[in-house]
Amino acid sequence: MSDENGTTTMSRFVGYTLLILAICLLVALPQWMVMCLFANDAMAYTVTCFFLSFVVLAFIHMIEMLKYSRPWNYIAIAVCYELLTLGAASFLMEWNLVCTIIVLAVGLLLLVVVLIISGILIWSGLYPNPFKMAVVGVMGLVLAFCIEVMDILLHWYYWQDVAIGVFIASAVIITISHVLITYNNFESLVRDDALLLAIVLYITYLLFLVGGRVSVFYISENAYQFDSTTTESNEEDYSD
Repeated sequence: MSDENGTTTMSRFVGYTLLILAICLLVALPQWMVMCLFANDAMAYTVTCFFLSFVVLAFIHMIEMLKYSRPWNYIAIAVCYELLTLGAASFLMEWNLVCTIIVLAVGLLLLVVVLIISGILIWSGLYPNPFKMAVVGVMGLVLAFCIEVMDILLHWYYWQDVAIGVFIASAVIITISHVLITYNNFESLVRDDALLLAIVLYITYLLFLVGGRVSVFYISENAYQFDSTTTESNEEDYSD
């Protein structure tokens, strides 16, 4: 690692990454709570924010100045971060605050589990090629999209549930593979790479957040459908 950028050991790199991730979550939390309580009809802004955030992230990875030259890299990351935060917020707006807190907690727990799994794989050294894992994760995202298309072409009530499950599993695989790739290239990293890794982990948390929010919606829909079916069946039995 480069001495001029400050990080010289694995422990410091990991600590710096987790510190930035914690700051990102703490700054985002009050914004999400405010959006949950007061926001109204902002889905169009959500799509715009997500699109712009990933455009900025692509520029950060393509342009060396936005990746390592201070303060431009911090400004670019801050802009990307805020766009991601606002984009994810509308998935929580106009919703029960208790349910929001539960989804936030479950998403954080899932992220912690993913990081623990990554640490165990690194410690044991028994893991497959992370680039191949990343390909599998990306193909999982494609599969989730295909399942959504199948829901349009061939109606089955539980297509959405399968798609969300595949989506979350793919996010887990991609995150683990990214951590492993970072570990394998540790010798060529500098401290500012910890900032980029923290943002990737933050994006993973947002994917878990979105997946959890959508999962709650479909679980509620399934429960309602099951209750309706049961009620109709009972009414038919009584009529007989």
